[in-house]
Amino acid sequence: MPLLAIATVPFASTVPATAQSPDTDHTAAETGAFDASAAWDEFEELLRGRYAYIERDDVDVEAQLARSKELAAQATDEAEFRSLVHRTALTFMDPHLIVGPFTDEDYAIIMTAAEMDARFEGGVLRIADIRRDSPAFAAGIRAGDEILAVDCVAAREAARRPFGAVLPEPTPAQFDYGATLAVNGRRGHARTLTVQSASGETREVTLASTSDFLRGLREREIVSVDFVGENKDIAHLRIANALGNNDLITAFDAAMDQAAGAKALILDLRDTPSGGNTEVGRSIIGHFVTGVSPYQMHRIPALEREFTVPRQFVEFVYPRGPHFAGPVAVLHGRWTGSMGEGVVIGMDAAAPNAVTIGSDMGDLLGALWNFSLEKSHARVDLGGEAMFHVDGTPREDYVADIPVTPADSAPDGSDPAVTAALEYFASLANN
Repeated sequence: MPLLAIATVPFASTVPATAQSPDTDHTAAETGAFDASAAWDEFEELLRGRYAYIERDDVDVEAQLARSKELAAQATDEAEFRSLVHRTALTFMDPHLIVGPFTDEDYAIIMTAAEMDARFEGGVLRIADIRRDSPAFAAGIRAGDEILAVDCVAAREAARRPFGAVLPEPTPAQFDYGATLAVNGRRGHARTLTVQSASGETREVTLASTSDFLRGLREREIVSVDFVGENKDIAHLRIANALGNNDLITAFDAAMDQAAGAKALILDLRDTPSGGNTEVGRSIIGHFVTGVSPYQMHRIPALEREFTVPRQFVEFVYPRGPHFAGPVAVLHGRWTGSMGEGVVIGMDAAAPNAVTIGSDMGDLLGALWNFSLEKSHARVDLGGEAMFHVDGTPREDYVADIPVTPADSAPDGSDPAVTAALEYFASLANN
């Protein structure tokens, strides 16, 4: 979700309408016929003009768009067209590139509604990480477990299915993305995983739709505070998936009051997959800086494409009380998305006493822009602004000061990132 939200607006295509012969009695609009070719042109123009990440080396964009255009042109109605374009968006492996409105047959949005991260290792599909407190975690699935099948479909075929006909031959990275979609299932359906543990035990695990899990997450406290470590003098502040909730600003202020006097602090962003807004993000970082500091950089390729004039700017964070001057460990992982990723790189850039600990993050590309397509009535979310660390590193390429993989749950079910944070604080005390 957004680092910078843009209000939903209709996208008015400048692609000329399909020419009509002089003796045509009725236009498509008059007859109510769906013009799939015009709808595709509108979508492709939007993608090429506004999507900040259309130029990339991990997807053959031209081949994909050509293949999808041919299939989309055969769509007979808006629902069929939307499904094809939705699957096309999945091939970009970007959770910020979404085509709705959604149906119960669509796969769960990752990583917002995902319980597990999965990928192929030597042809074997394994759980790379698992969300703590999720139904999958409660069912005993652990990082390192092999997934033999999803709903009785072999793992590799299950990973291919989210893309359908728009991507008959996924790349290895696309297979991994498809695998994560597959193990988390469709929005309106339960799924059954055939799981083989490290001990060799094979069992079937049936999990409810992640939609049920997602609804439960909304009821969680937006920020929790507890004290950990041998002497219970390290404050652990865990932020829920609420970086778009402005109530978090005052709630986090109160949490910082509770943390006053702690010898160190853990800022836990491992459950923030759905983004948020910069007001909330900057309010959090402000507690750890003493002066006005740059925290992230934006670039808007759409303006350069249109006007040939680049636009790039740096965003700043201001100090905010109460200030915490002690060492800070910033935890992140696969369920750290968008604004969560922005807070991580911002803490790295602006907070002098912060160290980052964790794995690859959600890789939600860019700040989110929202559009409505007039010819298909589809809704499109896409990253309209490319995001960077102030040192120029693309946000999606950021690597933690202390890499920890998996970051959410170790194979034995313990918490690897918190363990690494405590070890880091102990090393400071011993130096």
